[in-house]
Amino acid sequence: MISTLIALPYELARLPLTTIDRRLSGRLPEESLPRQALDRTIGNADRVAGALLRNDGLVTRGTDRIERSDKLVKAARYEEQAEAQREAARLVAETGRQEAAQKREAAARRVSSGLKEAEQAEKRGKQQAAAAAKKTAAAKKATADKKAAKRTETVDQRKKRVAAAAEAKKAAARREAKAELDEARAAKESAEAARSDAEILSDLTEAKKQERRQD
Repeated sequence: MISTLIALPYELARLPLTTIDRRLSGRLPEESLPRQALDRTIGNADRVAGALLRNDGLVTRGTDRIERSDKLVKAARYEEQAEAQREAARLVAETGRQEAAQKREAAARRVSSGLKEAEQAEKRGKQQAAAAAKKTAAAKKATADKKAAKRTETVDQRKKRVAAAAEAKKAAARREAKAELDEARAAKESAEAARSDAEILSDLTEAKKQERRQD
């Protein structure tokens, strides 16, 4: 009772701060700087007054108020840190999503570029294969043409040789036939000459016989 009576003047002196505290409590958050400053002021005043008045209740009330304010400040700080961490995580996640999107786009571009390069390479390969096949075919055709030309030349040469041999045989046969014909003519002419000579001789012999008969 005596302690309460002694603390009564202090409570009256503290009343303006209490009034301000009540007004601010509905307007400002407990973790705001004005509320924190007021809480620490009232809490320190309670502790000092309680120490001077040897009123443990005032000391406890002031200590509780200060500790409560400190806890609110720490909680607000932790909340700010958590919000900052959440914001950082959100930024990291957003950056990661952007980087992932960029990587996907780059990968899609590389795939598209790779497909185009593969198509171009396939096209070049087909063109080169076609050119090589055409070149090979041309070389085979040239070789075949050369072989055919050689075969044709050989056949023509053989035909020419055969024709020349046949012509030579014909010429030889004609020469032989002509020689035989010439011999036959000569024999005929000789025979005719011999018959003529024989007729003349017979005529002469007959004439001599007649001359002897006339003598």
